[in-house]
Amino acid sequence: RVDRRQRQMCIRDSRMGDINTGSGAITTIPQSTVFCNGKLLAVNGSKGTGHGIGVHATNQWDTANGSSTVNAGGIPVNSEGDADTCTHTRTGGSSNVNIG
Repeated sequence: RVDRRQRQMCIRDSRMGDINTGSGAITTIPQSTVFCNGKLLAVNGSKGTGHGIGVHATNQWDTANGSSTVNAGGIPVNSEGDADTCTHTRTGGSSNVNIG
């Protein structure tokens, strides 16, 4: 049984194709060995689709601010709520795999 505090600390991870709050979807991930629900697990430095101009343009933003304790290929894993370099935050992700 997981107590309430543990449940609050579990955060949904981000994967290939998952979006941020600006609707930018991850399309490139700099690791190729760790999967979640059949999709590559997102890590810092993943890039994605455009959702505006400037820092929001295609491949101009990166996922960032990943976990300080969970890595894939030695790179911090991204999860719901992490802010990308364009300032939008990760949203959604796996409904049944959590990190924390």
